[in-house]
Amino acid sequence: MNDMYVRYENKAIPIRPDETVLDGLERAGVFVPSSCRAGACQFCMLKAVEGKVPSQSQQGLKPHLKASGHFLACICRPKEPLACVPAHTADFRGQVIIQEVHSIGSDVVRVRFHKPEGFSYLPGQFITLTQGERLSRSYSIASFESENSTFDIHVRRVAQGRMSSWFHDVARSGDRLMMEGPKGECVYYPGSPDEPLTLIGTGTGIAPLYAIINDALRQKHRGPITLYQGAVSEKSLYFEREMDQLAQNHANVRYVKCVLQKPTREGLTLGDLKSIASSELTDQDIRRIYLCGDPGLVRLLKKTFFLAGVSMKRIHADPFVVNTVTKDSSE
Repeated sequence: MNDMYVRYENKAIPIRPDETVLDGLERAGVFVPSSCRAGACQFCMLKAVEGKVPSQSQQGLKPHLKASGHFLACICRPKEPLACVPAHTADFRGQVIIQEVHSIGSDVVRVRFHKPEGFSYLPGQFITLTQGERLSRSYSIASFESENSTFDIHVRRVAQGRMSSWFHDVARSGDRLMMEGPKGECVYYPGSPDEPLTLIGTGTGIAPLYAIINDALRQKHRGPITLYQGAVSEKSLYFEREMDQLAQNHANVRYVKCVLQKPTREGLTLGDLKSIASSELTDQDIRRIYLCGDPGLVRLLKKTFFLAGVSMKRIHADPFVVNTVTKDSSE
């Protein structure tokens, strides 16, 4: 067998030196949708689940697609063997089992799942969980060690929220749900270890941001990392101990807790989250920005930072949307 091959649909297909992945698959009789054959239309996008794809084969793709191994078959000339799947079937779909449900705040629980075989994620992405036949919600992954045998989500109780109430009042170890994912572009992108990172979150939006910061530190990020956590009052803040510890252990991490109501203790900043975070941004500042939480605030912050000169490619946002029928939230 040729040393260079692509494993696709349980077949190892040799790739000749003068061929792209698309050429080799078509020669072997494998149909892959394609059109321009020049890396423009992206119809032939696949996802590598083993092996490293050349950076040239990811031109024009969004950062989160690059980070998750997606590439364009028509311009990919692999330098090592690859195992790949169609892009639209790359996500995990199957059962997931709860290991434990544990309170971590006045109205927040941490739900820990056994990680099923075949499921992988980037810290900060989100999954969609289905309980029963029709109740589905999305939640950000709060874990950062993706090689572990478990992963976590944080669920805040929402008034009249069917899914959040189920997690808080009913869910127990051993319960099974259907899961799809992961998705989302709020992940750490390596390659610029000195650039400043600004992360802004409200509610359980702190969960994916905590995971992203830990992933950045694991990958030796050296630049300044600032996390702004916003809440109406100090009672609405949660996960403070973990973030305080992170800031104490890493000189490049700063943690700013912002509240709208006058605090009764030190260490909190009184004021509007948008004003506090944007006041530190200069016209020449080049940084990567992550926004999670209340959708109205996320939209406002995206506009604010864009008008301040930050490229939309550097603004990553996963807002938490409240379902208008059940009053539950996508987290």
